[in-house]
Amino acid sequence: MSRRSYPAETELDSLLGVLLRLRMGNGNHLPGFTEPILIFLGTRAEHPVKMGELRERLGLGQSRASRLCAALKRAGLVEITTAAEDRRASWVQLSQAGWALVDECANALRAKT
Repeated sequence: MSRRSYPAETELDSLLGVLLRLRMGNGNHLPGFTEPILIFLGTRAEHPVKMGELRERLGLGQSRASRLCAALKRAGLVEITTAAEDRRASWVQLSQAGWALVDECANALRAKT
């Protein structure tokens, strides 16, 4: 069986490098699957997202989403607030440090392509 070759193999290497730097950056050892959460929140144009929407869009269970967002909060990358209308619901958004990290990764990726 021959090895599949992608025409953009160097771009894939660059993307992997950016994602690994994001996970390990600034001394934060983030658990797996935090990158899609940061990227998803980065697409929300500074608007908080209900935890339920985040879970639904990324296909996560309630406890896994809560644990991943808690890890991102401990790393200072997201802010989590309780919804005023329903104390059981939470809103999640990138913190200033989270935006800086997402911007840094996006800029690094743009520079590589």
